[in-house]
Amino acid sequence: GVYIIEATINYATTAAVAASLGAGINPAFVVRRTSPVATDLISGLFPVLNVDVALVLTLRAVLGNGTVTLAGEVTLDAGDVVGLFYEDDGLTLSLDLGGTGGPGIVWSINRLTY
Repeated sequence: GVYIIEATINYATTAAVAASLGAGINPAFVVRRTSPVATDLISGLFPVLNVDVALVLTLRAVLGNGTVTLAGEVTLDAGDVVGLFYEDDGLTLSLDLGGTGGPGIVWSINRLTY
């Protein structure tokens, strides 16, 4: 059937950001079908501050805390296994997934049609 999947993930860094991210580092959350065949269904990137002050400063850093929101319609079959995953993509900064206080991580899957 067709399902709508929604997720809200709060996070906070556990230390101050000390270095700029490389251009190819794009951490994200992914809703993934893990069985019978691994398939990424929905993804959402972390908010990144990307600043270029001409001849003075180039900075690309994950925000100290924030929220990643995912939502989308997907087709699933009986027996499919679905999970929510963090993909660091080379981000070495420690994170408190769920953040401090508040609702943390909330996600839902609702069937729209058979």
